[in-house]
Amino acid sequence: MAFYISLPFFSLLFEVLQMMFEDIFFSGRIALELSMIVVIYAGFRFDVLRGGVLSFVLGFIHDCLTCSLSGLYTLIYVLVFLLSKVASLRISPGKPFLVIGFTFICALFEGMMIVLFHPLLFGGDISSRTVIAYLVQSLIVSGLSPVLFRAFRQTEAVLNGRESQPAKRT
Repeated sequence: MAFYISLPFFSLLFEVLQMMFEDIFFSGRIALELSMIVVIYAGFRFDVLRGGVLSFVLGFIHDCLTCSLSGLYTLIYVLVFLLSKVASLRISPGKPFLVIGFTFICALFEGMMIVLFHPLLFGGDISSRTVIAYLVQSLIVSGLSPVLFRAFRQTEAVLNGRESQPAKRT
């Protein structure tokens, strides 16, 4: 129950910190989607209800903070969570190259969805620089994913009051 009560507060805090890091390190040119890694991690580690609520809340807060009233990020995050849940049956979170590859595919999926829906929702075209920026963003996010998976696993262990255990190998 504490998870659901604290989720909006911590999601808002996480999204704000993520946007601060984007502005500090990339000057707003590239959006560093660490919340995408959280959603993918939830797909690998959480049950459907808990992970679905987490991805919905993260997407909703991301939509609110980026002034995207369309609900596009909410839809994308829930779809990525469901894809991650299905992929978790085949991919071990302890294998970094598989996690990197899957995160790259999910980040490209997010970029393609935004590029496809942007003209429908807001009008106008998207420049070729935007497509290149999404490709660079996907590479950075996928490279950070194994490190953040390990940090999330350790944080989860501390919050649950037990020692961090290595990921299950299949």
